[in-house]
Amino acid sequence: MDTAVSVSYVPGWAVVAVTDAPGRIGIDAVPADAAGLDSVLPGAADARAWARVEAVLKADGRGLAVDPARVAVHESADGWRARVVESPDSRDAAAEWRGWDLDGPAGVVVAVAVG
Repeated sequence: MDTAVSVSYVPGWAVVAVTDAPGRIGIDAVPADAAGLDSVLPGAADARAWARVEAVLKADGRGLAVDPARVAVHESADGWRARVVESPDSRDAAAEWRGWDLDGPAGVVVAVAVG
């Protein structure tokens, strides 16, 4: 059986996601009051937006080797979905990631993505 694991750390906490289903998983935890995220994400970036993007990049396996601005996230009826746009001039993406915002410790935003 293949197992996929992702870990994120935020002061005082370690957050872990594990699956034995086929595919990949990524999790990210961010202080809810994190600042300066709009310098790495377009628009009015907040902790929730960053947690989603980082969860996708961890699940994708390339992490921050990919420009976070290339992750396109949109709301869906059952959470959110995201794609990593492969080039700045294209809207094409190889994979779609499903994601959910999770309840975390007080003051911590948590998101998980699976593909």
